[in-house]
Amino acid sequence: MSLPPTVRRAGRRRRRRLRLPDHTALGPRPVLRLGLLGFAVAMLQLSFFGRVDFLGMQIDLALLSVLMVALLTGPVSGIAFGFGVGLLIDQISGQTSGISSLVYVVVAYAVGRLGEMRDPESSIVPVVIGLFGTAAGLLVYSFVELLLTQGIAVNVDMVGVIVGTAVIDAVIALPVHNRIRAWLLPMLPEEARRRRRRRNYGRRTPSSDIDVRIR
Repeated sequence: MSLPPTVRRAGRRRRRRLRLPDHTALGPRPVLRLGLLGFAVAMLQLSFFGRVDFLGMQIDLALLSVLMVALLTGPVSGIAFGFGVGLLIDQISGQTSGISSLVYVVVAYAVGRLGEMRDPESSIVPVVIGLFGTAAGLLVYSFVELLLTQGIAVNVDMVGVIVGTAVIDAVIALPVHNRIRAWLLPMLPEEARRRRRRRNYGRRTPSSDIDVRIR
């Protein structure tokens, strides 16, 4: 028994309404979402996480968020996010302007390129990125600060702080990654959502093998 034409047209309109929009149709919303996220991360880092010590070690939420954004969105959005967050932190905290931005741009590009080439989907990847990415970012930051600031000497305590902070960031990397992914999901590419639906429901579409990143 066939359905009346009006019922079929209503069903097609409902399916079109439920279809997830492509990120290119969202206009300035990706910039808005990254901007709001960057502002919130910088404020949390400066007002709370930067003041809480665990045996001399801290949670570097800003660096960890830059790593997760670059992993999810690619190097271009990761670099823009990292530069903005780093510049905001330097300006508010009174540090040497540009050091944090430089470090965040370097690590965001490296992690973004890794995500583009390998397209990692395992839940262990954010933990590994949080551990080694945080350690690399802190090492680069310490090296740049040594070059630009006089009177700073390398000691064992500095190495311990870097290792401890990297371990703490690795512990919280997965929940931070999941929260950032939930916030950025409306601006992520349609193909990324299609791959996620295919993985969850076992469906395969003809164009599901195309990898699209935010440019």
